[in-house]
Amino acid sequence: MNSLAESTMSEPLSSQPIKTGPGRWSPGEIEQMPLRGFQRALGITLDMVSPNHICAHIAVGEQHVNSGGVVHGGVLMALADSLGAMGALQNLRPSQRTATLESKTNFVRPCCGTRISAECTAVHIGRQTSVWQTVLSDERGAPCAYVTQTQLHIEVDS
Repeated sequence: MNSLAESTMSEPLSSQPIKTGPGRWSPGEIEQMPLRGFQRALGITLDMVSPNHICAHIAVGEQHVNSGGVVHGGVLMALADSLGAMGALQNLRPSQRTATLESKTNFVRPCCGTRISAECTAVHIGRQTSVWQTVLSDERGAPCAYVTQTQLHIEVDS
């Protein structure tokens, strides 16, 4: 993962999709996600990827903070949503795609500092849904927010 993390922002921006068809994504495909689109704009660096557990971080920049100088809640929610989707994508059946069905965020303290860490863990993986919980922490390791999201596993026609 280090070579991927180090190259994320130096790689040319690609608008090409990683995968267009339904079905399970490989860890290698998941590892490409921070190189494209919104995940790249957020600055996500993946630290660990498995079908049940994903860890990542963001190096906080001025684009991540609100007018009060703390990390904007939307940044935390977007990071958690991205990781939950990455988990769900690894657990799809061949005829499925995924989309976030529901997301709930509990903010427990302002998130300050130069790094936000996120740990996303599967709570439930079923045939039609999966549930993920992400803990977002500041650079001291203190939790700032807890996000629980449900991913819908959508059957698509071939």
